[in-house]
Amino acid sequence: MTYARREEIFSKEYLSIADLQELLDLKYQGAAELMRDIKRSLEFRGLKVRLDIQGKLHVQDYLDYFNISSLERYSKSIGEIKQ
Repeated sequence: MTYARREEIFSKEYLSIADLQELLDLKYQGAAELMRDIKRSLEFRGLKVRLDIQGKLHVQDYLDYFNISSLERYSKSIGEIKQ
């Protein structure tokens, strides 16, 4: 996966199952199961799922699940975009 493609995926508000497949090199079933696990883990911790739509996962829920504190590695900063 290229940096540009990863940046494109993370620039959206939500991730689809296809996005998870591409990001993590998973088959459909594995990506769907991971998405369910992420949503269940949020509920287990008493947190509300930000996007309760089947087959969609809010980017921040993904980041929280994997303890990724910043998207700097995955996207350009606002300053870089304006230039």
